[in-house]
Amino acid sequence: MAGPVISHRGPEVEEVTRDVFDKLKVLFGTQNDCYVALSAATGIMEAVVRNLSEQRILVGVCGAFSDRQFQVALKNGKKATPLQVKAGQVIRAEMVADALKKDDYDLVCMVHSETSTGVLNPIEEIGQAVAEHDNTLFAVDCVSSMGGAPVLVDDWGIDVAFAGIQKAMALPPGLAMFSVSPKAMERSREAVNKGQYFDFENYRKMATKNQSPATTNTSLLVALRFQLNRILAEGLEARWDRHAKMASYVRDRLDRFNLFPDPDFMSPTVSVFRNEDGINIASLIDAVNKTGKLFGNGYGSLKEKTFRIGHMGDLQIEHLSEFLDSFEACLAATGA
Repeated sequence: MAGPVISHRGPEVEEVTRDVFDKLKVLFGTQNDCYVALSAATGIMEAVVRNLSEQRILVGVCGAFSDRQFQVALKNGKKATPLQVKAGQVIRAEMVADALKKDDYDLVCMVHSETSTGVLNPIEEIGQAVAEHDNTLFAVDCVSSMGGAPVLVDDWGIDVAFAGIQKAMALPPGLAMFSVSPKAMERSREAVNKGQYFDFENYRKMATKNQSPATTNTSLLVALRFQLNRILAEGLEARWDRHAKMASYVRDRLDRFNLFPDPDFMSPTVSVFRNEDGINIASLIDAVNKTGKLFGNGYGSLKEKTFRIGHMGDLQIEHLSEFLDSFEACLAATGA
């Protein structure tokens, strides 16, 4: 990233772009076209509802970030119904199947790894339920799972999968990656009032020239290619296995705390623990931060009720060991 900035329309960026798009297909587990947008993943949340729905959207809501997808649909003037469960619980495939039998939806939106609660939704099974309805497309937020947990777009029947680069991809924030199925692209062609910036058709047309529609952050794009090479050199299955081992390590070390999510559906990239002893989490975060390390308070309405430890990206067990030594020392210093 510290190298000279390359032109966003020059021949060098075309070579980088084509390489990135091809490697994203491997990362996403798909033969569908993949693209990169200069935005947060929230931008693709908006792109999904504007490109893919003219009727009604079913949104699985199991935490703050899945609720954001629901709110994005409403703020874009779309008809949307929340399929809601209590925070910490999972959206089950039979719930989706029942909802699709009761009403007509042209789009189902789900989050894979709900970062606010630590839940990992069973996307493969949900995809099978959606596939029973020919006119219904399936979009999945993979923000905190992509690169840290299996995401198999084609096998799971996902029409649009998207993620940022700042979680398990271990890059600075600023780009969003997404895949679009032929069926979803055809829906986009017919869509009205889908705007300019996130028009899927523009991404497809510019990709034929190995370009992106708008000026992109070429420094981040170069970094993304570099990191994709590192990820594929590690091996996707090895990377997934490392994340699973890191999750187990953190949870075993902190077994004095109860976990917040459904124990059968926990994300391998983030652990969310209940704060049942009235610990001042904000003060504990400040104390740990002074050691050069950081963890997260509960998100939104779960602030101080839970705390979150991320174990994703390029972290290794030894990094988590150092972090937990500091965490436990600061915890003991509070008298807890």
